Amino acid sequence: MQAMERAASATLETVHRPSTLGRPSFRWSDIWRAPLHDLPIRDEILYQYLPLAPDMSVLEVGPGSGFTAFRLSRHVKSLTLVDIGADNVAQLREVLKGKPNVSVECADACAPGLAAKVGGRFDAAFALEVFELLPDPAACLANFAEVLRPDGHLLVQFPNYPPPQNPGVSFFRTRADLDRLLEAAGFKSWEVYALNLRTHASTMYRELHERPLQVYRRLRTRHGDDDKPLTYDTTWAFQQRHRLEPYKYLLHGMWSAFVAASRLGGPCFERELLGDEILGRNLLLMARR
Repeated sequence: MQAMERAASATLETVHRPSTLGRPSFRWSDIWRAPLHDLPIRDEILYQYLPLAPDMSVLEVGPGSGFTAFRLSRHVKSLTLVDIGADNVAQLREVLKGKPNVSVECADACAPGLAAKVGGRFDAAFALEVFELLPDPAACLANFAEVLRPDGHLLVQFPNYPPPQNPGVSFFRTRADLDRLLEAAGFKSWEVYALNLRTHASTMYRELHERPLQVYRRLRTRHGDDDKPLTYDTTWAFQQRHRLEPYKYLLHGMWSAFVAASRLGGPCFERELLGDEILGRNLLLMARR
């Protein structure tokens, strides 16, 4: 309990400071060279809240199509990707084979021994919209703590909703439930925020992401898949990637315009420091090893 109180009251200058990297520069070639991405606006969470620098080694759990890694690899020393799906690992290795500072490992983030699989330790680690899909979040946090260097940073963003709102398997009813796992994992300090899109971006997000996702979830339920956790290689975007590939230029152009428009009023996201009531919120967890 005392450790939890210290964590809650600590002054997290390192965690709170803005990213030293900022947003990776846009290149027109990204439109045709980057892996197909379903919604790159979520990467704005990294650029706003995760401190990064060019000399850092970074770990990403749940890399999706590899779009984030494609851009981020130009601005950090090394980037290691961890995905549990063998099909997606093969796809990632193919689309990122021109990136010598990127490695892709097929591993379960909840299984013991992740540090041995990825090799070495990292200055920062992150997972976007992955944590709710993990069957053992305590084991995952312990793995994150093990692979991070002292004072290393962790950023985890996930929707903390109970079923059926949540297509995954994990959620937390109270802040205390999450605090206990972070303390047991060995993190020095942490904060939990509610993360929301700002007004100028929320309408486009709702229409272009939430509505299609709701339709897809209804289709999964009809086919008897509602009891299975959603992983990237079971998503519509992954399964239809070959059909979507000819439209990649158009999609990436649309997403680039969408993100640019969403940032017209300032940063896309805003955060609110939370107390014990965290259920039913889109969470941003920021921790320091």
